[in-house]
Amino acid sequence: MNCEQLIRQLKASGYGVLADVIPSGAVQRVRDSVLETARQHAVRSNFAPQGTSQIASLIRYDQSFAEYLVEERLTNIVTALLGEHYRVSFTTALVNHPGNDRGQWHADWPYIQSLGARFPAPYPDLIMHLTMLFMLSDFTVETGATIALPGSHRRGTNPTAEPVADRLDPLPGELQITGKAGSALLLDSRCWHAAAPNRSAEDRVAVAVRFAPWWLNLEVLRPNSFLRKQMVERANKPDAPAPTIPPEVFAQLPENVQPLFHHWIDAPPAQ
Repeated sequence: MNCEQLIRQLKASGYGVLADVIPSGAVQRVRDSVLETARQHAVRSNFAPQGTSQIASLIRYDQSFAEYLVEERLTNIVTALLGEHYRVSFTTALVNHPGNDRGQWHADWPYIQSLGARFPAPYPDLIMHLTMLFMLSDFTVETGATIALPGSHRRGTNPTAEPVADRLDPLPGELQITGKAGSALLLDSRCWHAAAPNRSAEDRVAVAVRFAPWWLNLEVLRPNSFLRKQMVERANKPDAPAPTIPPEVFAQLPENVQPLFHHWIDAPPAQ
């Protein structure tokens, strides 16, 4: 599938898979690095199903995947959908261990309706945020490839506005998005999706990276920001912050990757 076809599929169905974003010869190195980082820093998230581990702001601890964020085809697709001056909003390690539970139906931030910082439903039919998963394992039905509901990104709401019990039920038309290790799964962040059980004997490893246009306000994600205190903490709405990046980590990023993270540096360098 070429870039134009993937963009058309993403607009129509809410998702698409771009193959070989991470070269086959580099996938194992990145996977091993992320797994080692997970062993040191992963936590059990309140938002994730049992049997999974996550690392928020993975880029703070592991930069093994950074150079592939500017892969030419990926850059062309994100630019076509969000405009030239886009940024990274989240980097998260996702490790689904063998036997993990099925996850709840949800759309990604800023569409999670239970959070203080959100686009209230019904939200506009506009791509305002992109979710990407670097597949560091083969995504198959057996390993727990991500479940998605095609076309759900056009509905204007998502199951995070509904009772929790309903969010675990299979839905007519759902499918699992499969792909080879090294591929990138792209989702319109409005698209309803859920974690699938990993029935294999190995960890299913991915890195979630989310992209935002320049105009989307990310300050509510920054720890101790005024907006976060006002919209999340005072409202007592559960949400996970996106920790900032130490200057020494930012300096180690490839020069052409740094613009994607400049807004997350602890003390941004003077322009």
